[in-house]
Amino acid sequence: MIGLQFIADTFHMEYKSVAEAIGVSKQTFQDWIKERRKIPEPRLEQLSELFGIEDQTLFQKELLPSEKSEILMVYLTRTDEHEEIEITGVDDEGYEYTTTEHYSHNRQLIDYIHEEQKKERLFEQLEVLVNSEENENFKRLEDVVAVIQEQNRNKKTALELVLYYLVHRDNEWGVHPDYAKYEQKQFFEKLDKLLEETGIKP
Repeated sequence: MIGLQFIADTFHMEYKSVAEAIGVSKQTFQDWIKERRKIPEPRLEQLSELFGIEDQTLFQKELLPSEKSEILMVYLTRTDEHEEIEITGVDDEGYEYTTTEHYSHNRQLIDYIHEEQKKERLFEQLEVLVNSEENENFKRLEDVVAVIQEQNRNKKTALELVLYYLVHRDNEWGVHPDYAKYEQKQFFEKLDKLLEETGIKP
């Protein structure tokens, strides 16, 4: 199933309705989803506008799980219903107050799908690395998994700190609270110097 068919199904739109909305015949639409014909660029632009999906490549390819999740979130966002609800509470001084908040009917579901999508993307990235021709990638992943699965807490911590240094150390928000005690012990500064001395500083 190519993306166009999945998108139409997800949005609960009949194929005839989609075809009419962009000014083509139902047979042309069927040719597209059966991959007998490519979707022309002008029609891709119409489909993108119709469904609110910016990435036009999604309409004529086999979709990855994370891409299906992305489309589902677009649908849930576009069809979401909002309402204002009054919330009553008591402030620090004991006075009762009432405030108005906007409530989204689909927000919890969208947030859940978003979290699941992170896992899907990770699995997809791992699959690419594992199936690549570079055996070194496979070996490194094996080693990382081996350390994580071990019961040796110190090894896990060491791996965690090195990965944090390589991936997140230079972020603009400073050191994550979970690693503050290691920052105080100058762990990252010492690691930085060691890598510089050995000529492999990233």
